[in-house]
Amino acid sequence: MNRHVRNLVDYKARLFDRIGNIDPNMAAALRGMRLEWFKVTNQADEESAEVFIYDEIGGSFGVDANEFVQELSAITAPKITVRINSPGGSLFDSVAIHNALVQHPAKIITRVDALAASGASIIAMAGDEVEMMNGAQLMIHDALGHELGNQADFEAMARFLGLQSDNIADMYKAKGGGTREEWRAKMLAETWMFADEAIASGLADRVYVKPKDADEEDPDEPKKKTDESEEDDEEIPVQVLMGRKHSLNNRGFKYSGRKAAPAPEARNDWEEVRALVANWK
Repeated sequence: MNRHVRNLVDYKARLFDRIGNIDPNMAAALRGMRLEWFKVTNQADEESAEVFIYDEIGGSFGVDANEFVQELSAITAPKITVRINSPGGSLFDSVAIHNALVQHPAKIITRVDALAASGASIIAMAGDEVEMMNGAQLMIHDALGHELGNQADFEAMARFLGLQSDNIADMYKAKGGGTREEWRAKMLAETWMFADEAIASGLADRVYVKPKDADEEDPDEPKKKTDESEEDDEEIPVQVLMGRKHSLNNRGFKYSGRKAAPAPEARNDWEEVRALVANWK
């Protein structure tokens, strides 16, 4: 086990021990708790499925990529829409979820409903197509970590974070083009992007547009009443997920959103063209 991960596990164990000294039943309940931070819903036509990632990636009480991958592997629909509203979380869980989506045989559309920050932006890159809702935000930054120790420990941690950040930069490069160094510069600056800015950077393909339904009811027509028995009980957990708010404080972020951050630099396509011409010569 990585030493930095082991430190977190040890901290959690000590925390549960302290809670157990006060209330053993509460400690036991917390140890067995699973935070429902994602949900899978099958659509009525059985040709598509929706996956909601609407909370931290990984969680603090044992929820990790394993549960997500198990549910994902059970989806047989040929099209999956992954809807994201997350402040990020565990780097390793984010990479695992990204790669599980990439390897799934379905066509994957990732859609940023509100926020795809930090590790959630890595998951967004797994889409065959990446959509942004109007007003949604995407954020990329260098890998963050905690350390407690002497100079050698911190130097080792710095090397570890540098390697992880290079790895993440390569994932953004695979989607948006450019070089690792260019993406590392954007990550180090902590770049927040609205929809049009994410598209300009190459990390998103388009802004979501609601499809027109030929049989769509006239909005002026009164809606037909439905029998309460026809209501889908599965919608309740989804609504709960969508109602959650994310605190961006105390996460190591430089900014609390695109409004507070400097404008990102757009991708320089001419530089890429000139590099291709130079290599061709």
